[in-house]
Amino acid sequence: MSEEVSEVPKELQESVRDAIGRKVKLSLRRRVKLEIKGDKTENRVLALSSQRAYLLTARIPAKVEHAFNYLEVQGIACNKPTQLSVEYERGSFSLKLLSTEEVNEVVGHIGNCMLRICPGLAPGKVMKKLTMEPPERLTALQALWDDQAVDTGPCGGFSQMYRCVCDWLGLPYREEVQWDVDTIYLSQDSRELNLQDFSHLENRDMVAIIAVLEFSQWFTKLSTKDYKLSADVCEQILRVVSRSARLEELVLDNAGLKTDFAQKLASSLAHHPNSALTTINLSNNPLEDRGIISLGGQFAKLRIGLKHLNFSKTSLSPKGVNSLCQSLSANPSIPSSLVHLDLSGNVLRGDEMQHFYHFLAQPNSLVTLDLSNTDCALDQVCSALLRGTLQHLAVLNMSKSVFPHRKSKDVPPSFKHFFSSAFSLSSVNLSGTKLPPEALKALLLGLASNPNIKEVTLDLSCCELRSGGSQILEGCIAEIPNISSLDISDNGLDSDLSTLLVWLAKNRSIRHLSLGKNFTNIKSKNLAPVLDNLVQMIQEEDSPLTSLSLADSRLKSDLTIVLNALGSNSSLTRLDISGNAMGDMGAKMLAKALQINTKLR
Repeated sequence: MSEEVSEVPKELQESVRDAIGRKVKLSLRRRVKLEIKGDKTENRVLALSSQRAYLLTARIPAKVEHAFNYLEVQGIACNKPTQLSVEYERGSFSLKLLSTEEVNEVVGHIGNCMLRICPGLAPGKVMKKLTMEPPERLTALQALWDDQAVDTGPCGGFSQMYRCVCDWLGLPYREEVQWDVDTIYLSQDSRELNLQDFSHLENRDMVAIIAVLEFSQWFTKLSTKDYKLSADVCEQILRVVSRSARLEELVLDNAGLKTDFAQKLASSLAHHPNSALTTINLSNNPLEDRGIISLGGQFAKLRIGLKHLNFSKTSLSPKGVNSLCQSLSANPSIPSSLVHLDLSGNVLRGDEMQHFYHFLAQPNSLVTLDLSNTDCALDQVCSALLRGTLQHLAVLNMSKSVFPHRKSKDVPPSFKHFFSSAFSLSSVNLSGTKLPPEALKALLLGLASNPNIKEVTLDLSCCELRSGGSQILEGCIAEIPNISSLDISDNGLDSDLSTLLVWLAKNRSIRHLSLGKNFTNIKSKNLAPVLDNLVQMIQEEDSPLTSLSLADSRLKSDLTIVLNALGSNSSLTRLDISGNAMGDMGAKMLAKALQINTKLR
């Protein structure tokens, strides 16, 4: 059949343009036959633009029967030489064209347009299913597409994708969005799409921006914090999770999400076994046990495991954490992939935590473990971690945890052994944990005997140490070589500080010291010797101390004893004296000291 036969007569062409809209530039128009029931066919016109395909009646006036954006193509099949079947999100049709060449031309054109819209993504990936018989036809087209030079544009071609997505969803194209990404994001080389940058726009605008991530080869992270996400925005995020091959990080912190979102997210992951997602942060959303248990079921199946999991303040109970950890244990990839686990702010007290402890006791790659504000049992966690591998653990945050009271005063040997065996520990936060003197001693002696670690930050603030704890510190602190930062503020140390400071001054590794809120019940006659010893510590010529905090100590005019010593200070570069009500006299003394001090930064 000759090429001319499939050309659309001029009069019909004009009618087609009227039906589609004169502003739409058409690149290809062909007369085709639409297959209907049985072997029957009817005449139609197929018109293609750079973003859409239209199927119209072949009569004048022409009417649009089908229209779809290329991004919503689900599949194209050419199972016979002259047949073209198209399935898209809202419908499907099957056409007969005049020749195999014409079919190839139509599919080739759609593929070329997809390449321009989604640079770096093969047309077969955008349309999910693409089959041609015989297969050589597809091989030839693929070679054509591979040869096509595509001008990607800024941030992986965000603008043309965004324009096409707006057309697909029937939403307005916002030039400010295009400008922000093409200019600000490009200048920062940012791969993170942060929804707060667009929070002044309407929800529907947000939907279009997020939808781009389904196809983008540039962005690998989607994030938002303290911004309540609407139902349609959530649906679009879930769609992206179920389809994107590039999304690695999802951070939806305090986004107003509930149990049902976690359940739907689990379903999205189930639909996408090859997902690249390895970081999930859903902190500050009341997902509850049911939501986390649903997600855990999918975590067990993720092929590449997870790197970073944050379920802080998600209304979890021991039951939910147990189930989550059972799922994590069931995934063979997770021991070598998971480096960050944050379950802080969930109430995890009680004995029903076997699967959680079992998970910690397995070989793992955890670098950061945050169990702060959980009422979790500190000794049991340390014991479980000790049975696992301590090769990588650097940050242990167990502030406001619990050290169980025992009838005998013995602390389990595993507690000390944990601190003496850790390889990479750099931060231990036990703030707000009531530590008995024996536990404090085991902790300090464990650290002191650990040859693997240097530069440890130790936070023992608000641990109710008092006199008993002060005596333990006096006996150990001078000889510990690997603590670089020590916070013992708010421990009711009062006049015990006088002796403790003498021993602290002998330590050669502590560079940052926090002593605030320890002067509440100290009689004024006992305060002078404490402050004198502090001054001696500061003025010592080879003092390692570079940073000191006396915050919130209400020292008032007594602070001048410390301020007067600043003139001859040779080590401190940082001093926190906030919350001391030093008044005008204090300010004058400080001004005087600063005239001669050359060290403070």
